[in-house]
Amino acid sequence: MTYFTRFYLDNEKDILVVLFQDLGRLFYQLETPNHHTGNLIRNLAGLCDLPLSENEQGLLVIRGEIPCYIDVNNQEVYVFRLGKIKMANIYPDGRVEMKGAIPAISKTLMSQTRDYRMDMAKTIFKTYIPREYKFRSDLHTHMNANLSPDILIALGIYHQLRYPLYYVKKLDLRLTDRQRDALSAQREKVVRQFAHSDLQGKYLDRKINDNTFINFADLILNNLDNASENISRIRTSLVIMKDGQAVFTNLEKVYLYRYVFTKGQESEEKIPLTGIESIPESQVKDALRQMLKDGENPDYHHNSVFMDALLWIARSYRRKGIYYTEISDTTLVKKYESVHMLNEVHRIMPRIYRETGVMIRFLAAIRRIPLTIVKDQITPENYLARNLNVLQAVAWDPYVAGCDFVGEEINDINTLKPVIREIVRIARRIPGFVIRIHAGENDSQKDNIAHSIECVRDSLEEGQ
Repeated sequence: MTYFTRFYLDNEKDILVVLFQDLGRLFYQLETPNHHTGNLIRNLAGLCDLPLSENEQGLLVIRGEIPCYIDVNNQEVYVFRLGKIKMANIYPDGRVEMKGAIPAISKTLMSQTRDYRMDMAKTIFKTYIPREYKFRSDLHTHMNANLSPDILIALGIYHQLRYPLYYVKKLDLRLTDRQRDALSAQREKVVRQFAHSDLQGKYLDRKINDNTFINFADLILNNLDNASENISRIRTSLVIMKDGQAVFTNLEKVYLYRYVFTKGQESEEKIPLTGIESIPESQVKDALRQMLKDGENPDYHHNSVFMDALLWIARSYRRKGIYYTEISDTTLVKKYESVHMLNEVHRIMPRIYRETGVMIRFLAAIRRIPLTIVKDQITPENYLARNLNVLQAVAWDPYVAGCDFVGEEINDINTLKPVIREIVRIARRIPGFVIRIHAGENDSQKDNIAHSIECVRDSLEEGQ
């Protein structure tokens, strides 16, 4: 049998279907490589009454043959079904036309229990709905959580971002001998830079590996034999854990992995962007093709990573029918970074709006507690006062819609009432200024919703 193509049954790419061809017959192998408990594939096999077997790595898979039909145009089409529900039409030229999908909520339930009790109709959904049922709502998101992993990976290749050795080791990515030797030589130089560091043991080792980099484009394009597995592992690192309950620390770790792409720096030594057509993941490849076209467009030719991220956020929103969003970003309360960010927003946003019709505005995000996941990051005791000073300056910008309290909800919001009072004072001078507070997200702080409203109400001046 020879490899034919692959596709996924879910947006997050956890349920993979690999197709093989043999003498005009088409066979499939369904895998859940990111879910190691086996719950997801066991429940899916049980729901669809399909037999399980093991692959070469000892992981559970579902194998079978896809029947071939002749359609009304006398063309061959292979129809892939789960149970009695058509999931995809597959054509001899390799095209895959999706007809159904498994949404994240059903997949999560299947992955976190051994006794899944939902029926087929509540597990597998057709990919179209009557227009009158289209869900509509206000949308509030966080800057570095917007883009899908595949778009982030494409951005990393296009901008040739630096990828830390720490993550190469953490994700057990496969390297060529040349890449491994180059990283080893570079690491020796970094070791000498930290020869007098106060850090010791694993903390020093982490610091060194964090400052030893490989060009991300080199990692993928000059290592195509391992690209499929490496991309899969990197993609998994950019989303919340797959088959367990995620807590706030898990979210912070995901952000650290995403910062490599959303806040990344370009490598000093660039490589030719060749071999793109050999990238095994179609969405990464398609996005990268478009980025190369954008690079020839005068509107986008000089885009930074951040500007390209905004462009692709707007494009993804347009496809979903979203035309206005407010994105929270802590950069807007940092003294120098906020100026740089708003300069780039003003340069690129009119062009993005002209192409997509999507308006992006921002909420200056203030952390209710300092970020704790970065061990050697020192947060000043007066960080809230500093945030307020910057907020007063950026609040007048037309792309700043308001502010947002973010971070793990482990404190009573009443402790932040003096800060809220100052924000209400800022809002008095700016019509339509939004004050958003994340509240009610933690069972131990159930009164925070009422307290948040009280904090704002009690801070209002007469007539405000």
